[in-house]
Amino acid sequence: MALSHAILVSLLDRAHSGYDLAKRFDQTVGFFWPVSHQQIYQELHKLARAGWVRGQTVEQADRPNRIVYELTGEGRQALDAWVTEPTSPPSFKEELLVKLFALEGANRDTLVQELERRRALHIERLARYESIMAEHYPDPTLLNARKRGRYLGLRMGILTERTTIAWCDEAIACVGAA
Repeated sequence: MALSHAILVSLLDRAHSGYDLAKRFDQTVGFFWPVSHQQIYQELHKLARAGWVRGQTVEQADRPNRIVYELTGEGRQALDAWVTEPTSPPSFKEELLVKLFALEGANRDTLVQELERRRALHIERLARYESIMAEHYPDPTLLNARKRGRYLGLRMGILTERTTIAWCDEAIACVGAA
């Protein structure tokens, strides 16, 4: 997925400034597609040049003017075409797994500590996801199609965190017994 598609998806519901998009990313798409605020602004300029978004300057008295972007018809067509393309399973680089390949008695305690640290991070992320779920998606059967899509993304995140926590528990026990 290109960042451009994530931005187009974020503009489906309403127009946003770059700042608003960055905040929205931090609370939604950014959980599984992290980007910097600078990358969002750069991509908005590219999308505007391509004619996929249109920016409108909003004058503000007490702050600098801001540009609010909205999806154009061409942008919607590009998004619709992208949705029809097949996807590949994600690939990831996981340094911790490579470190576990070097497991020996001398580094066992260090790796157990890292696994425990990682477990704590996943517990924290799971709590955040579950809080969002409870607040925004208490009954998925009542959601419209787009919100169901967001619900499913969040649901996958919750299941992934639960599985990762279970794996950390198993790894801690396994490495500790080595």
